[in-house]
Amino acid sequence: MKKDEYVVEACDLSDLSATERTRCLRLIADGGAVTMKAARRDFPRSLQVAVARKDGALVGVSAVKPVRDHAMTVADLAEFPFDPDTPEFGYVVVDHAHRGNKLSSRMAKLLSGYPGPLFATTSDPSMKSALKGAGFVQRGVDWKGRRGDKISLWIRS
Repeated sequence: MKKDEYVVEACDLSDLSATERTRCLRLIADGGAVTMKAARRDFPRSLQVAVARKDGALVGVSAVKPVRDHAMTVADLAEFPFDPDTPEFGYVVVDHAHRGNKLSSRMAKLLSGYPGPLFATTSDPSMKSALKGAGFVQRGVDWKGRRGDKISLWIRS
């Protein structure tokens, strides 16, 4: 492996050191999509994670989140019913210094292999492209997010 290459891999949380799990939480909180409180509550229960590293340093994270009531809320907002026991693909965050290297797409493709359906929500055009490339399909109607942006629902069957 060349020194400047990124390594992206799927793993279980137990495969990450305590320092790496803390780094994941910091990346998630810095990404701004969820609060640190929500990340601390839900990230440790993730069903699977994907991480991106450069020179051994963790620079990106994504996860299949645990099943929770959020799916029913999303289904209502998107006006598109789907199984409320569907896990969510999310927490797709890459450190600012490492963006533009297709790491989100690589993490999305890795975790899209998770067995069974997944859903994701986003307002970000790059993330929409990554989800499409990982086999997700946009469904329902867009809705206004808490930051005023238009959120869309993506489903991978």
